Amino acid sequence: MSLLSNLAKLSLQPVRSIHQTIPNASSVFMKRQKKIDPEVAKQREARRRKRLEKEIRQMQKHSKKPKPVDELTLDVKSAKNIEERRRPPTELSLEQIDERAVALKDYSRSRQALQREDDAWIRGAIESQRKALSELKKLSPTLYTAAVQPAPNDLPLTIQGPSLTPPIKNYVAPDGDYIDTTRNWAA
Repeated sequence: MSLLSNLAKLSLQPVRSIHQTIPNASSVFMKRQKKIDPEVAKQREARRRKRLEKEIRQMQKHSKKPKPVDELTLDVKSAKNIEERRRPPTELSLEQIDERAVALKDYSRSRQALQREDDAWIRGAIESQRKALSELKKLSPTLYTAAVQPAPNDLPLTIQGPSLTPPIKNYVAPDGDYIDTTRNWAA
């Protein structure tokens, strides 16, 4: 009787017949590993190591070459007629040197005069603003206090104060984020 009751219990419970295997071992795309002779494997490893050492030597040999600068490279056409392209050094006469010095002084004077005019305009604007505020203070103190208050909506300004923690000694701050646009030259 107990055997029948056990069989009845088994039939009422859901059947779980899930079989799991390691996915890598049973993958369709995985190739079977062929048995390789140890001597052949050693030879392949030696060849691979030798090729890598050769590439490292080549990289070290070419690493000492400076990177080419595009502006300094000379094309073949220009290199052939380089003597025709050379210009003799220009020699200025004393009159030309004097003319250039006078022109430079005139330019400096005009820039200085323009700077003085800008400063006078700014000082005049500040002075007229100060006078207008003093007159407004005499007429209506409430309007004066409203005029002196900064406008909250004019500039979106957010200010954060210093942190409460002291700085870490000998801390090297990392550089900011940047996009590396360095060109690579293959040897």
